[in-house]
Amino acid sequence: MHFPSIFLAALLAVQLSDRALCQQLPPQKFQTHPTRMNVTNWNHRRYRTSVAAERSDGIANNCKDLLTNLHDRVSVLATLDEDLRRRLENIENKMGQFETNNMGRLDSLAVQQTDFLKRLDTLDYMERQTKRNIDELKGDLNQERKKEEAIVLRTARETTDRLPQMVSNDVKLDSLGTLLLSTRSAVNELNNQLETNISKLSNMVARGFKHARRNNRQPTNFYDTRQPTEPLVTSCAQDVPTSNGVLRLQLTPESDPFYVRCDDELFGGGWTLIQNRFNGKLNFYRGWLEYQTGFGNIGGEFFIGLDKLHALTSSAVHELLIMLQDFEGNSRYARYNLFAIGNEKEDYALNLLGEYEGDAGDSLTYHAGSKFSTFDNDNDGCVDCSCAQSRNGAWWYNWCDMSNLNGKYFEENYNNTPLYQGMYWDGFRGPSYSLRAVRMMIRPVNTDGDLQSK
Repeated sequence: MHFPSIFLAALLAVQLSDRALCQQLPPQKFQTHPTRMNVTNWNHRRYRTSVAAERSDGIANNCKDLLTNLHDRVSVLATLDEDLRRRLENIENKMGQFETNNMGRLDSLAVQQTDFLKRLDTLDYMERQTKRNIDELKGDLNQERKKEEAIVLRTARETTDRLPQMVSNDVKLDSLGTLLLSTRSAVNELNNQLETNISKLSNMVARGFKHARRNNRQPTNFYDTRQPTEPLVTSCAQDVPTSNGVLRLQLTPESDPFYVRCDDELFGGGWTLIQNRFNGKLNFYRGWLEYQTGFGNIGGEFFIGLDKLHALTSSAVHELLIMLQDFEGNSRYARYNLFAIGNEKEDYALNLLGEYEGDAGDSLTYHAGSKFSTFDNDNDGCVDCSCAQSRNGAWWYNWCDMSNLNGKYFEENYNNTPLYQGMYWDGFRGPSYSLRAVRMMIRPVNTDGDLQSK
């Protein structure tokens, strides 16, 4: 019970005790006797009785007034008690809401603190890398300075030794200067003539193309060794012999041909490699333009390029096969029965990714629909972060990743790399293990052939 309720109860008890006191006034009783003395006594008693009655009436009126006042005060106190009770309830409700809001804010602060710590770890790692690179650059700079000083000293000695000859060669230099000026004029004239001839040749080629289109004929490509009646080779799945696993593809008669590496052993063969990593000699932390056009050597480590990958997957429906290997020699694979990416305007988004099959775990479906990102072109959907920069790679990041196969290659401490920093696949060895080898390859889905053992 609240304090006002206790006070109200005390006042009620006083009121009840006063009422009981007022009700306990004893009635006056008189005996009548016919004697004279009794008459006198009776008159005297009557007078006393009237006085007592007046006093009793006064006390009763006072008790009544007192009870009325007490009743009014009790009513006021009851109203105050109810108002205080409502205020206390409101205060308790507000305190409960305040506590709930504070708990939510504390949880949010805890999440932000965790993310902040992760960023600090990333910054620490980048700082260590920067210091290491600076130390290496300092060492290289010192070596270059020593080489430069040695060259300067050697040149000075040679100049000193040849000084007599240099004086006699001044005349020759003057004549050579005159000859050089005349030669430069002749070269400029030849350049002008060459530009004129190139312009004429371009106009002739353009007119030839227009004439060929008017006659519904394809123009002759003098750089294409393929015979006019020979069908186009658009995939490694076609029954075409390769040269040491290398095949020349041309998707349309108008498109430029390019070379790819094929795999004829895994799951029936006919796979076109789009990415290959196995020794870490090639740096995959590159910008947007290089990932567009591709880089590396198809005989070693390489990335085919987003433009070619879009052209391949848009020319026919393809499937995707990813082969993974750790440093202990364990191999796993992930296969998706549909795969296609968008064009440059769509930032080469992972528009189509089918059902997963394999033993490596599905660590790519999380990225389905995401755009491709590099350190200089951030499309990961994260407002205040760059996944490509924090992950040291380039991928279809979606507020970062569950796989990062273009991440940094670790030859040492590969089983305890900084979290999400290496070339990792979450379903196989997790985000703190950088894999030894990765191959990504595609194949048209209508390719015949049963699955074969890896």
